[in-house]
Amino acid sequence: MLLPISPIDYDIVHPGDRQVGDSYKAARVLVRWDGVPLGVIQVPVVAGKVLAGEVAYRIMNHLQPRLGREMARRILMGEDASLHAGAPTPAPAVPTISVAVCTRDRPDDMDKCLAALVSMRVQPLEIIVVDNAPATEATERLVKDKYPQCRYVRENTPGLDHARNRAIVESKGEIVAYTDDDVMVDSGWVEALGKVFAEDPEVGLVTGLIEPAELETEAQALFERYGGFGRGCVRNYLKSRRGEPMPWNLIGAGQLGAGANMAIRRKLFDEIGHFDPALDVGTPTLGGGDHEIFFRCIRSGMACLYEPTAIVRHRHRRSMPELHKLLYSYGHATRCFFEREAEEFPTDQAAIKNLCRWWWKYWAWARLARALWSPEWFPRDLVMAEIKGYMKGKGGYRRAREKIVPDESKRPDKFLIPFAPRQAPRKIDRSTMVSVDIAEPLPTLHQGQGRDALNVFVQWKGRPLGRVKVRCQEFAVVPSRLADEISKHLWWEVVTLGEQNPSVAWSAEIARWQERLNPAPLKLEEAEEEMEGVSIMVATCGRPDDLRRCLTSLLASETKRRVQYIVVDNRPGSGSTRELLKEFPGVELVEEHRPGSSYARNAGVAAARERIVAMTDDDMEVSPQWLENLVAPLSRNDVSAVTGNTLPASLDSEAEMQFEEYGGFCRGYQQREFDEYWFHRWKRRATPTWQLGGTGNLAFRRSLFEDPAIGHFDERLGAGVPAGVGEDTLWFYQVLRRGHVIVYEPAAMAWHHHRVTMGELRKQIMAYSKGHVAYHMLTYLRFRDKRALVRLGYELPQSMASRLWAKVRGRDRYPWRLLAVEIVGMMLGPLSLWQSMRHVSRHGTGARHALMEVPNEPSGVQQEPSVAKPA
Repeated sequence: MLLPISPIDYDIVHPGDRQVGDSYKAARVLVRWDGVPLGVIQVPVVAGKVLAGEVAYRIMNHLQPRLGREMARRILMGEDASLHAGAPTPAPAVPTISVAVCTRDRPDDMDKCLAALVSMRVQPLEIIVVDNAPATEATERLVKDKYPQCRYVRENTPGLDHARNRAIVESKGEIVAYTDDDVMVDSGWVEALGKVFAEDPEVGLVTGLIEPAELETEAQALFERYGGFGRGCVRNYLKSRRGEPMPWNLIGAGQLGAGANMAIRRKLFDEIGHFDPALDVGTPTLGGGDHEIFFRCIRSGMACLYEPTAIVRHRHRRSMPELHKLLYSYGHATRCFFEREAEEFPTDQAAIKNLCRWWWKYWAWARLARALWSPEWFPRDLVMAEIKGYMKGKGGYRRAREKIVPDESKRPDKFLIPFAPRQAPRKIDRSTMVSVDIAEPLPTLHQGQGRDALNVFVQWKGRPLGRVKVRCQEFAVVPSRLADEISKHLWWEVVTLGEQNPSVAWSAEIARWQERLNPAPLKLEEAEEEMEGVSIMVATCGRPDDLRRCLTSLLASETKRRVQYIVVDNRPGSGSTRELLKEFPGVELVEEHRPGSSYARNAGVAAARERIVAMTDDDMEVSPQWLENLVAPLSRNDVSAVTGNTLPASLDSEAEMQFEEYGGFCRGYQQREFDEYWFHRWKRRATPTWQLGGTGNLAFRRSLFEDPAIGHFDERLGAGVPAGVGEDTLWFYQVLRRGHVIVYEPAAMAWHHHRVTMGELRKQIMAYSKGHVAYHMLTYLRFRDKRALVRLGYELPQSMASRLWAKVRGRDRYPWRLLAVEIVGMMLGPLSLWQSMRHVSRHGTGARHALMEVPNEPSGVQQEPSVAKPA
C-alpha cells in the first residue's frame, strides 16, 4: 500500500507548487475553485513538492466535466467564472449558529479541534464543548485556560447522544451544528452552513464533506478504501413527503455522510424529537445515532442537503485493532438502527426489509466476495468484523432502550409528526412546465409548491437550450438549487452561450484553463554531484558477440550520472565472458554458476551499489538517451519501477515476423501508469501484469529488493529453469500488490534481436507458455489470489478454443505448429513448475542483497556468486 500520503487543499485560483515533505509518496489533493470543492485526485510527490504541472494534468484528465459544471453554475448565479480570485461577496443575513463539540477524555484531539474552530473566518454565535462523563478534568482545564471564548458543559450521563441532547438544551442559536473532537473544521465551515440555511428556509438538515486529516497508516488508508466518511463533491438533496412512508433508498440516509459534520434547525427538534439516547457511542448499540436523526429529518418532510463546501477533516483510527473494532461497531449499529426504525415506524417496515436485503447483497456479501477473490484489496477479517457485528446486534436496540430509557414516557426522541394515511403510489408525478430565461437572474420557482416535480424549459434570450426535470417534492425551488440542476444537465450549452461554434469556444476555454493552471515552473537546481547514480546490470549466458554489441550501446549512453556496469555470467565455465570484458575496462563481472536467469539477476542486484538499478539483456541494444529516459519517472516518490519500449532490431526472417505476430515486446507509444487501483480493477480476472513490459528494459529502486514482501526474482521462474519465463510478471505482481507505482515509459527505447530460426522461436514460445501457467499457479499458491484460477480454468482454455475455431474457419493466419506449441506448453506448465521447485531445492537460494532478510524459501545450501574486480 502506497503510504504515507499527505492530504492537502489546492485552490485553482492560486495555482503553484505545494511543499509537503520528502517523506510522503503522494498527496491526496482536494481540488477547489475559490473554496468550492471540485474533486479529489492523487498526485505524486517530487522532491518533497506537489508540482502544479502534475496537478493541472490530472485536473484536466479527471475533472474537466466538473470544471465545466462549476463554471456553468457560476455563470447562472452571476458569480465570477474566471479562474481568478473573485471579490468577496457581501455576506447575506444568516441564522445564528451554535457549534457543539461532544468529547470524552481526549484533550489532545480537543485542542486541535478547538484551534481550528476559533480560527474560522466567520465565527458562530457560540462554541459549546460538551464533556461526556469524563474521567479527568483535563478537557475542562484546556477549555477554561486556553479557549476561554468557548463554553464548557459537563454531561455526566455516558452516551454520545446524551451529550448531543445536552447541546440542544444549552445552545441559543437557530441552528445547532455538530462536530467531533477528532475533527478539524475548514476555515469556511460555519460560513458555508449559514449560507445554505439562509438561501432555502425549507432546509432542515445540512451535512458536509468529511476528508481524511492524515493517511499515515495502513488502517487509515483501508478505512478510506472501505468508503470513509466523504460523499463526494456534488450537492445532494434528499426529501420525502411529510408523514408518509419513505422509499427504501432514503431510509439509511447514507448519502448524507456522518454526524461529525451536521447542522440541524432548532425548530425541527420540536417535531422530530431529540437524539435517541439508546443509540451511538457509549451505549450497548455502539453507534447509529447520527443516521437515525438523519432518518427522522428526512421523514419530517423538510429538505435535507449534503453540502460539500462545508468541509471538515477527520483523523481516522491509526491501528488495525482500532479499525477492526470500529467496523464491528458499524455492523452492530446498523442492525440496531434497522430494528429501531421498524419498531417505531411500522408503515416503513417493508422498505426497511428492502434496505436490509440491499445491505446484505451489495454491501456485506459483495465486499466479502471481493475480499475472498483478491485478499490484498481489503482484508477479509475486517469485512467479517462488520458482518459479525451485524449478526450480534440482533435485539440490541431493545435491550439498550430498556436499560437506558426504561420509562417510555420520558423518551426525548419521540416523533411528533402524525402519520399520513397510506395512499396508493401515484403512477404519474404531479408536475408543470416552467420557462426560465437564464439571461435574467434566476428566480425562485414557487410553482413547485404542491407538486412533485417541475419541467423547466431553459432558454437564453429566447433561444432554447434544453429541458430539465427538477424534483421539488412540494417545495419551491430556490435559485441555487435551480442553478445546480441546470448546470448538471446543460453545462455545455451554458458555458458556450452566444458562440457560433461551441466546440471551438470550448477548446479555447480549455486552453485558458491549462494556461492558468500551469504557472511558469521554478527552475530546479540540478547539480552533477546530486544526480542519482545507477547500477546497470546485464545478464548473459554464453553469447559474447551479443554481449559486446549490448555493452557498446550502453557505454555510448548520454548521461552525467554515476554508473556502475555489472555483467552477470550465468554460464561462466567457458570463460568467454571474462575474456570479452577485457575490452571493456570498468565493467564488473559477477559469475553465477546456478542456471537460471532469476539466479543471475538476483546476483546482479546483490552486487549493485547504487540505489537505482537498471536491467537489460545481452541480446538488446539501447538508444543513447535510454538511461535518462528510463530513470526520469523515478524522480516521483510514488514510482518504484519503470519499464521501457522494446522494439525489434530487425524483421528480416520469418521467425522474427512471427514473434511480432505473437505479441512482441512493444507495449505502445503512450506513457502509462500502473498502480494498486489498476491492480485491483480486475475483480474476477487475473491482473494482466504481462502488459507492463519485461526485465530486458527495466529500472527500479533497489529498496524493493530489501522489502521482504517483494524481494528477489523468484528462482522457480525464468529462462534456464524448466518453468521458463514469468519471473518479471510475478515480480511486477508483487510490486503492485504492495501499492507501488510502475510506469511504462515509451521514450526509453531499446532494440531486441529476436530469434532468427523457427526452431528457436518454437522453443521460446514453449518457454513462454509454460512460464505463463506457472506464474498464475504461483500467484494462487503464494498469495491465494483466486483470480488466477479463473485465468487457468476459463480464460486460457476459452482463448485457445476460439483461436482453434478461427484457424479451422480460415480466419487466422497464425501457424498451426506455433499454436500447437502454445497449447502443449500450457499443458506442461504445472509439471514444469514442479520441476523448477526441485531445481531450486537442489541449487539452493540465490544471492540476496546484504540489507535484505531472506524469507522462507526452499531448503538448500546458499551459494554466493563469485565477483571479479574490474579489469
